[in-house]
Amino acid sequence: MTEPVTLLTDEVQAWVGATAVYTAPEELSRASIRAFALAIGSDPDHWTSAAPPTLIFETCQLTGLSERDTSGYLGHNWDLPLPVPCTMIRGGNDYRISRPAHPDDLITTNWKITQIRERHDADGVPLLIVVAEAVYSTADGGQIASNTETLIYRPRES
Repeated sequence: MTEPVTLLTDEVQAWVGATAVYTAPEELSRASIRAFALAIGSDPDHWTSAAPPTLIFETCQLTGLSERDTSGYLGHNWDLPLPVPCTMIRGGNDYRISRPAHPDDLITTNWKITQIRERHDADGVPLLIVVAEAVYSTADGGQIASNTETLIYRPRES
């Protein structure tokens, strides 16, 4: 009989409180706002002085990263020291918007892991639940928005 796998090791639990900070390499820009509006099927002429509300949550351009992770993602990834290979599932987001993002905003994103816990699915497979908070602010420190994100890690089937 094989020992049940736990994803919530001491090494993983130690990541509670971990932070990551990204400052965009340039201002958001009208061109970026226009491209996003077109991508979501919105009238780009409606978004000349402010971005559609979800742009800052949906774009990888704010990280300034130029290398994709092992899954091909070009954005923020915690790269947790999981004991077995896992698939990451986005479990949900709670977006709070303080003010619209503007073309001339230089945005800094501050991420912090606030909680890690383990649950089991109906088949007894462990699921690691990671909750992280992102705060998006401007160069002068003014908050634009925040996002509480839930990520679920599930062992890959062999």
